[in-house]
Amino acid sequence: MVARTTDIDQLIEAKDKGARFLLGRQREDGAVGDPAGGLGSYYKAPWALAAAGRTGAGAKVVGWIRTHMLALDGDIDGEPGRGPNFERTYAYPNAWIICGAQKLGQFDVAAKGADFLMTLQHPETGGFRTQIEKPESPQDVMSACQAGNAALYTGHIDVARRVAGFLGKVWEAQPDPEHALYFMYRPDRGLIIEFPEERARNAVVRANEEKQRYFQIGIAAAFLTKLSLATGEPDHLDLAGKYLDLAYRCTEGMYETAQVGKVGWGAALLFGATGDERVRELAIRVGDALLTQQNDDGSWFNTGGYSIDAVTDEVTAEFVSLLDEMIQGLSSG
Repeated sequence: MVARTTDIDQLIEAKDKGARFLLGRQREDGAVGDPAGGLGSYYKAPWALAAAGRTGAGAKVVGWIRTHMLALDGDIDGEPGRGPNFERTYAYPNAWIICGAQKLGQFDVAAKGADFLMTLQHPETGGFRTQIEKPESPQDVMSACQAGNAALYTGHIDVARRVAGFLGKVWEAQPDPEHALYFMYRPDRGLIIEFPEERARNAVVRANEEKQRYFQIGIAAAFLTKLSLATGEPDHLDLAGKYLDLAYRCTEGMYETAQVGKVGWGAALLFGATGDERVRELAIRVGDALLTQQNDDGSWFNTGGYSIDAVTDEVTAEFVSLLDEMIQGLSSG
């Protein structure tokens, strides 16, 4: 990747270009993409459209979700189906929808969805169930943090604090934090550090290996920073910095992956809260990467290039959302 100096105006332009792509993918009934394939094409769209100021379009997406996917108990599990991709990250898409609905003022969907989502928090660990049918299923950093964000947006501060407690447990159990972040935790076993090597990508981020799940680092820093801002408790910023620190030791290939986006999110928010120039430089470097990866039509592909429309819709909506958060963080530091 050719290094360049990214400024706020460039990030705004990329965000708006991505939003225009999403608007072109929105159907007359409000859904984005083809919901018959599952949640992937639209669950991040409410947040993205709110972030881009396209509130009418965002409200239409939430209206479609309200009509077709919102269950009586507040789960997101309607007739078109969730699709197979979220069976082991159950809380994650629900949390995105809740945050987006709250940002758009669609408080019925946000509140009802949050009431259900909070039932998935483990009463002892503070993590969130990743498989709906298994209360003792493994818990991962990403799902817990996005559920924590939904808790913050809907006023469940105690739930969010318990997520921070979970992240503290995960961090304290790290066997080699300078070189790796293990991000899966089981209530009955603690941190999962032993697994077949072919499953390593699903359990650990290794700084010296390529194409890792870097988002586990970034989302922890983003959530903990938001929690500190909400509560005035500075210890959360310290932990955010510890999670983010691994990013400085990852290979240069990290910046060629879509999975780097959340690293920029966490870095920009942490800079906004602390003024730390080192994390600002990290956020700018990720901003460079996102600008480089954006397609001419405003979309973004996942790592490795185009696969299916739903994945492009999902990645584009995420990056529109994250760019907006990065713009805020970089502007406030």
